[in-house]
Amino acid sequence: MYSFKYLPSVLSIAFIAALNSSPALADNFLPDVQQQGEIYYITGGIGDEETSAMQSERGDYNLQIMNADKQGHFSGYPHIIITDMQHNELLNADSGPLFYTNLPSGRYIVEGSSMGQTKSQNIVISGAKTSHVRFVWK
Repeated sequence: MYSFKYLPSVLSIAFIAALNSSPALADNFLPDVQQQGEIYYITGGIGDEETSAMQSERGDYNLQIMNADKQGHFSGYPHIIITDMQHNELLNADSGPLFYTNLPSGRYIVEGSSMGQTKSQNIVISGAKTSHVRFVWK
């Protein structure tokens, strides 16, 4: 016959282990860091787990791009191009609904293309300040 004498202790240990592994679980859903030239970035945001994992990392990036439809729902797979103000291309990549990267201080043009539309926004990266770009697609 089995004893349930130690069941509360076993459940407590399992609960503590689950809490401590939460960051590890988030890491499982975090998209891989990608690189173009000197620029590192992550992109994704498909599904709740991946979105949560990415949002937990957003503080590590000084440029955050979100792609959504008019109702505010994450949208599509836009294409992102980042250039300096002299139109020198620094990054050219497909994107998920969320796109996070770090850029050196300076002025940039962020361009997104999706569903036959193209939008752009000028941004300034300065110090520890985070720049946000939100593209709204039809």
